[in-house]
Amino acid sequence: MKPSILVVDDEKEMREMLILILEDEFSVSTASDGKEALKLLKSHPFDLCILDLMMPYRDGMEVLGRLSEENNRIPVIILSARTDPRDRVTGLEKGADDYVIKPFDPNELIARVKSVLRRTGGRTDRGIRVDREGRTAYVDRTELKLTRIEFDLLEALTSAPKRAWSRSELVERVWGLDFPGDERIVDTHVKNLREKLKKAGETSERIKTVWSYGYKWRSPS
Repeated sequence: MKPSILVVDDEKEMREMLILILEDEFSVSTASDGKEALKLLKSHPFDLCILDLMMPYRDGMEVLGRLSEENNRIPVIILSARTDPRDRVTGLEKGADDYVIKPFDPNELIARVKSVLRRTGGRTDRGIRVDREGRTAYVDRTELKLTRIEFDLLEALTSAPKRAWSRSELVERVWGLDFPGDERIVDTHVKNLREKLKKAGETSERIKTVWSYGYKWRSPS
């Protein structure tokens, strides 16, 4: 499934151009102002937002502020004609992951989008996002309150969807080579992780048991 991007710009021609640039590699939706963008960001689990600054109703800086207030950790690239270094600094301080100045090179924009998605971890699939750098994970807009062990298990399983991990492999990756305990400790933590995913609103059973072996991450069909 293609990563999903929300393009927010009040100029119709710019929105249409960005769709043409991005649609081969990404699923692209658009909003024409900050108010519409915030509504879409609340109801759809986008992987990344490309955000203009100068817009009616709510400008880009206001959108960044609201996302921060709501603890919405979606990656954001500001795409703006403003060239003042102070705007760049303010945008990055408010939570943007990158700042691109118009006019821009299409190939550079695509490269920057991919770079931000790699750096932030993106969403693993349909509403579940693992931020490996920040060590946080989300189901849609709900942050999972995970222990260190639970996060490391989730990170391992989602790093290689469909790979079957043995219990001993998970113990080595999460607890380390010198762990003296029983490898069945994995079962207890997987159970806790499943419960937290379900409580956060994930209805599918993503962590599949591989009988007499271990576990694997199951992407949605």
